[in-house]
Amino acid sequence: MRPLFSLFVFLFCAHGLAAQLVKQKIEPKQGLLQLAPNINVPYEDAGYTLVLPQEEKAKGLIVFFNSDRDTINKIFHHSLPLGIAVAYVSTGNRFEFFFEEKQMQQIETYLQEIVTDYKIPKRNLLFCGMSLAGTRALKQAIFAKRGNSRFGLSPRALATCDSPIDFVRFWQSLERAKRLNYNPIAVNEATWVTAYLEKNLGGTPKNQEEAFISYSPYSFSNLEPGNERWLKDIAVRTYTEPDVQWWMENRGKSYYGMNALDAAALINALRLLGNQEADLILTENKGYRPDGSRHPHSWSIVDEKELVHWFNQLLE
Repeated sequence: MRPLFSLFVFLFCAHGLAAQLVKQKIEPKQGLLQLAPNINVPYEDAGYTLVLPQEEKAKGLIVFFNSDRDTINKIFHHSLPLGIAVAYVSTGNRFEFFFEEKQMQQIETYLQEIVTDYKIPKRNLLFCGMSLAGTRALKQAIFAKRGNSRFGLSPRALATCDSPIDFVRFWQSLERAKRLNYNPIAVNEATWVTAYLEKNLGGTPKNQEEAFISYSPYSFSNLEPGNERWLKDIAVRTYTEPDVQWWMENRGKSYYGMNALDAAALINALRLLGNQEADLILTENKGYRPDGSRHPHSWSIVDEKELVHWFNQLLE
C-alpha cells in the first residue's frame, strides 16, 4: 500500500463565496469486497476531505460519514460563512457497517488529526449521514461515549437521514422483501445486506438475536435501554419522509419495511431517557434524487440551511 499523503487545493464556491481551503488525505486501497456470493464491489480510497473557512479559524466541524468527496455540495454555502468546517470521512469500504472497533478507531484518528491541526474545538462536532452513513454516525458517537475510543471525540450533535437503526427489524424487512420478490431493486439490496449481516454477526436474528441487538444503535426488541443510552446527552435529529404509499407502490413495503419506524422509535426512547434535544423531523414530498426522480429515501428531505443554523446555535 502506498503511504498516506495530503493534498491542498482551493475550492471556488458558487453564489459569490470566496475560495476555500480544501485538504484531502488519501490512503489508496485496492481489491474487492465480497458482500455476498457473486456480489463483489471495489474498495475506494480511505481518508478524508476537509473544507475549511479561509478567513477564520473554524469554530465547529460537520462530519459526513460517507465517501462522497463532493466539493460543490450546497451545504458548504451554509456552513462556511458561519465559520464551520465540513469533512467527509471513509474507511475505504463504501458499504462500511462498523462491525468492528478498528474501523471506528480509523475514523477517529482522522478526526483527531483534523481538530488538532486546525484547532477546532473537540466539543463542537456534528456527525451526519444519509442511510447507512447515518448508521455509521450513530455507531461512531456510541463508540466515543462508551469510553472505548482513544481520543473521546463525541459529537455535540448528530443528524441521520432515513437510516436503518434497528437491525433486527431491518433484517426481518429485508428477508420479507426477498420472499415477496416484488421489486428487483429491493430484492438485490435485501440479498447482499442480509448475507453481509449474517456473515459479520454470526447468523440471523433467529439464532443470534443478541448479536443483532448489540450491534444496533437502538433495537425495539430490547426491553431495557440499550445502546441508545449513550446518546442521551447528545442533540439528536432523525430526518425521515414516511411516504408509505410510495413504498407500497414502488417497493412492495409497508411501515415495517421503512426506516421511519426506527427514526421515531429512537427519538422516543431518547426522550424517555430524558434527552430534551432529541427531535424527529418528518417531511412530505421533499424526497427527490439528483436526476429529479421521486424517492423519499433521499438526502433532499434535509433542509441543509436550517440544519446548519440549528448546529450553529448549539456551539459553545
